[in-house]
Amino acid sequence: MTAVKMTIKEATEKWVMRFNSIPQNIIVKLCNNSEEELAEITPSGTDEHDGFLPMWGTMWSFRDDVDNWWLENEENMKAMAECGFRIYDQEDYGYVFGVDGAGYDFYEAHWIPLYKARGLCWHCD
Repeated sequence: MTAVKMTIKEATEKWVMRFNSIPQNIIVKLCNNSEEELAEITPSGTDEHDGFLPMWGTMWSFRDDVDNWWLENEENMKAMAECGFRIYDQEDYGYVFGVDGAGYDFYEAHWIPLYKARGLCWHCD
């Protein structure tokens, strides 16, 4: 029996479902109750932003240590920023990231480009 090949969108959805999804209000409360502040570490040279936190009300963190290890590399952090993510560091959560946007397909605009930048190929034979 032959396995059915996933599309790149299906593979990306499967990967993203493994992330921690964090409402921004939790991030704000955590930072207000902690001596350690949330620091934006998005590489310079990316778009200007209206506020300290991304527009979209949910932020994410990688659950998998291999993904976090990948993000520690400066070139990979730049690649993630080029995919439209704002990246932060916080002592309790580690790396958290969000998107400045709403009203469009995040998969096409952000998640699939990040999946590709990450070098994943779950959709490949």
